[in-house]
Amino acid sequence: MTATATAGDLEMVAGLEYPTRRDDAWRYAPHDVLGQLSFGPATASTGRLPPVLVASIPQLVGPRIVLINGVVDNALSDFDDVPAGLRLLSFDDARRDQPELLAQHFDTDGDLSVDAFTALNVAFGRNGAVVHVAGGHDIAAPIQIVDIALPDETGSASCSGVVIHLDDGASATVVETRLGDGDFGGLNIRTTVTLGDQASLDHIVLQDVASTQVHLGRIGATQGAGSELRAHVFNLGARYGRLGYDVSLAGEGALVDLTGLYFGMDNQVLDQQVTVVHAAPDCTSRQSFRGILDDESTGVFNGGIDVRPGAGGTDAEQSNENLLLSDRADANTQPRLEILADEVACKHGATVGQLDDDALYYLRTRGISEAEARRLLIGGFADQAVDTVENDILRTWITERLRRHDA
Repeated sequence: MTATATAGDLEMVAGLEYPTRRDDAWRYAPHDVLGQLSFGPATASTGRLPPVLVASIPQLVGPRIVLINGVVDNALSDFDDVPAGLRLLSFDDARRDQPELLAQHFDTDGDLSVDAFTALNVAFGRNGAVVHVAGGHDIAAPIQIVDIALPDETGSASCSGVVIHLDDGASATVVETRLGDGDFGGLNIRTTVTLGDQASLDHIVLQDVASTQVHLGRIGATQGAGSELRAHVFNLGARYGRLGYDVSLAGEGALVDLTGLYFGMDNQVLDQQVTVVHAAPDCTSRQSFRGILDDESTGVFNGGIDVRPGAGGTDAEQSNENLLLSDRADANTQPRLEILADEVACKHGATVGQLDDDALYYLRTRGISEAEARRLLIGGFADQAVDTVENDILRTWITERLRRHDA
């Protein structure tokens, strides 16, 4: 049976307020939209999943777990042919078979007071997906986790969780796809990543819920010595699409490479909140995010590098580049650096610009229409992020999705 929120969880949530514009990390969020959200226990969908949603799930070959409104859907999930060394479980199964994997996910170490939405996730996100890769195993097939928001008559946003745990020397690719359909509601998803020493994870997030919905995503990662996390984030859907990464480089020589692309239209607000903490010596971090903003959309990049005492040998870079397709679009970029160690190398840069008139003119003189020339230049800008994804099926999915965005 699915675990329910405890009395303590509900009491904690009742005492919290949603963030306001006074909270720096939520300054540009549409607070009128967030104020209309409601949350509650997970509810299984009683209706048939719209074919358009089924068709929009990337057709990867490999194990898959699907959640609808925070409830695992066994009919759409694929637990067959799970390779040796991999355990793919629902939270319910993990509570029975490997409860230790969930302990860190629900132990937020007192952090709930700063984020009401995290507290709501802990209270109501009692189900989800667990990926556990045993030490020394290399899982070749991508592991897919699909979260779908299909609100019922209450319109509540659903809460769920993802736990990814790679033991020492393990490697895997995990793809999180977030989709939705409906007039309101959305997803509140929290992912916890733990990488053992020398472990390697490719983590891909495809956020494409309905333009009428809200997506709240938070990913916390802790890395052991010599581990590598390569993250690829595509923030495309939602009225308000938020994706946050909080990474702790806790072991010597760890590496994290975060690449992101957000493409806004109409009045979308696409919000990237990233913090990388260098807590051990000789670690490397890269943050490279690109935004394409049209109409009256807003893009936000709030990226932090925190170098703790004793983290000498840190090598950190951060860049945020934005392409504005409309004079009504808005890009807000805020780098944050806190360096409390010696002998480190940290640099950051940010740009906001429009399509190059000279490049457009050059293409037009070659017989290319203005609309096609714009598409080529936009595609070239986006490809810097898309090409970091190695899987051909995923690259095709992203490219086709961007084409619909730019249609």
